[in-house]
Amino acid sequence: MKHTSGRSLRGPLGRCLALVLALTLVAGHALAQDDPLAYRIEIFVVSHVTRDDGTREERYSETTEARPGQTVEYRIFIQNVSDTTLPAGLVQIRLPVPEGTEYVANSATPSSDDLLTEFSADRGMTFSEPPVIIGDDDQRRVAEPSSYDEVRWTFFIELEPGQEETLVYRVIVR
Repeated sequence: MKHTSGRSLRGPLGRCLALVLALTLVAGHALAQDDPLAYRIEIFVVSHVTRDDGTREERYSETTEARPGQTVEYRIFIQNVSDTTLPAGLVQIRLPVPEGTEYVANSATPSSDDLLTEFSADRGMTFSEPPVIIGDDDQRRVAEPSSYDEVRWTFFIELEPGQEETLVYRVIVR
C-alpha cells in the first residue's frame, strides 16, 4: 500500500489511525503483492465560528494533536494507482475510532448506491449499519454511536485506474 502524507500522520491521533489503516487496507482487498491503492489522510480540528450576522460556520485547522472536548475530522483519500479497474465490492476500508475518542453520530460518509457504511462496537468482530446490535441472547442491546470503535466502507462501484474517493468521519476527544 502506498501512503502519501505530510504532517497529517504525526502525533497520537495519526499514529494509531495510520497503523490500523495500513493493516486493514491490506485485509480489505484480496490482491497479492502490488497494492493497487494509495491513501492520504488529513486530520482537522473542527471549530464553530459565529459570523457578524449571527450565522454559524465550521472552520477546519489541520492538526496532529487535539484537546479533550475538541471535534476531530478525518479525511481519507483512497486512490486506485494500478492500471487495472478494481471490481465493485472488492475494496473495503476499515478505520478505527482512535482510543481516547468517541465517534460523532452521523459524521461518516453515508451509505449510498455506491458505498456501504457500517460500524462495529465490538472491536471489529461484527459490522452493521445502524442500529448496531451488540451482546448475546438476553444481553443484546443497541450500541450508542459514541461506543462505535470502527468504521467500515465497502465500495459497490468499480474503481477505475487513477480514480480517487474520499471518506470522512469525526470523533470527539475525551
